[in-house]
Amino acid sequence: MPTAAVVELAPELQPWREKLLRLMAEEQPWLEPELTLAELAHRLRTNTSLLSHVINTGCGQNFNDFVNRYRVAEAERKLQDPRLVHYSLVGIALECGFNSKSTFNRVFKKLTGRTPGEVSRPKS
Repeated sequence: MPTAAVVELAPELQPWREKLLRLMAEEQPWLEPELTLAELAHRLRTNTSLLSHVINTGCGQNFNDFVNRYRVAEAERKLQDPRLVHYSLVGIALECGFNSKSTFNRVFKKLTGRTPGEVSRPKS
């Protein structure tokens, strides 16, 4: 799982960061392609501006990058899974919460420095 950058966070925001990271670990909402900041805030029972502030300052990134880091980490895991060698790259992308191949390729390259097709996969 991606680790969030350790950034100095105001003490009153620290519990929100912990709740957010726990939710991400336990419920894996990034697997839902339509996940929004508002939906995540609703699940945490807070508002979007507080959550956005926690992600920006407490995790050092914006909402999209925050969510996409989880998706890419999941994609990397699935690409290495010998049980999933029959999955296409698009299949992996969709399973990880991306809603298009182009977005998957662009984000994967941005975060890993390589395209999904450049990842060495196990042989079937």
